[in-house]
Amino acid sequence: MDIKRKEVLSLTSTGTGTTVVDNGTPGRGVGDQIIITAKLFRRGVSYGTEGAVCTRVAAQTTHCTGTFSLPRGQVTWQHLQTTPVGAPPSDFDLAITGGTGAYATARGHAHVASISESGGALTLYLVH
Repeated sequence: MDIKRKEVLSLTSTGTGTTVVDNGTPGRGVGDQIIITAKLFRRGVSYGTEGAVCTRVAAQTTHCTGTFSLPRGQVTWQHLQTTPVGAPPSDFDLAITGGTGAYATARGHAHVASISESGGALTLYLVH
């Protein structure tokens, strides 16, 4: 019998770097990339890191992939986000696409709230 474990992780993040790579026309253009790194915290205690790359696929839309590196393994994710020019991203969900270690069979989603360039709050809903 294959028993799946459900786990909910509430984390906060603090941004450690954001780099924009202009891959074509000046300004926002298809193919431009945003590279993001952050420190993750659980109940105020350091709990890992995050790395992500977002590629602009339309004027206001990015496709992002990333990884949460946690004490028991890594969790990978992706999402497609449309954000009006000049507006901060609103709350959104990520698809959990897999992982390593304790999360080798991970699936589920994550909800990202209160996001800004300096960090945010996220909740991972994992089945593994």
